[in-house]
Amino acid sequence: MTNPTTAPPALIGWAARALGARPAVRDVSPPRESSRVWRLDLPGALRFSLKVSPEAVRYERETLALRSAAPALGAGGAPQLRASSAEDPALLLTAAAGRPLKQPALSSVEEARAHRRGGALLARLHAAGDLSGPRRAEAAQSPQAAADSAEGHLAVAGDRLNAPEQNLVRHLAEELRAVPPLPLAYVHGDAWDRNLMWSTSRQQECLAAIDAVSCLVRGPKLDGPGVTARGRRTLDRLMAGVFA
Repeated sequence: MTNPTTAPPALIGWAARALGARPAVRDVSPPRESSRVWRLDLPGALRFSLKVSPEAVRYERETLALRSAAPALGAGGAPQLRASSAEDPALLLTAAAGRPLKQPALSSVEEARAHRRGGALLARLHAAGDLSGPRRAEAAQSPQAAADSAEGHLAVAGDRLNAPEQNLVRHLAEELRAVPPLPLAYVHGDAWDRNLMWSTSRQQECLAAIDAVSCLVRGPKLDGPGVTARGRRTLDRLMAGVFA
């Protein structure tokens, strides 16, 4: 945004009640017209994010993901949902440690480690569990919806595609309609560098150790061999000094 956006007082009041204290507020919205994000700071270096979704459907999707899928990423793997308000529609989140990966000054080794860790997190997200409810039906229809969108995209693109290219797109869109049902899973949808946080501190390893032992307890209790295996893998990597 060109100018800082002032958070509505009622919204800050809602966040303050959820946090139990009045925070200091700073606009941190990305330079997009629809973005409304504020950083909330409390005494003791506690930091949170408050964001208002531009569309109800985005709010619903993100709330579902934070409640149902993000816990599978483990401690420190994603922000945690502290409160949500469908009326606004707003999300109050814990702040993620580190800095956006898109920022410069990473060595090639650090960059490779960051992308490898990001890929591991996305793999956990994909395996976070079965979709349910209306979002499952939406996901199942997504190939058909993508095929249906092809003609509209071609009309807008116009002469940016020549005739053979347009025919290829139409042909592949028709093939998409014929594919058998695909496996359904959670996906991030915007897994670019701007949404990956990188930290060189040991906060992530400390949290990972706690998460690992938690998995080793919860796995057998819940008859979840995948949870148990994740805890063992994390602990093995921590012991070997190759957690990153």
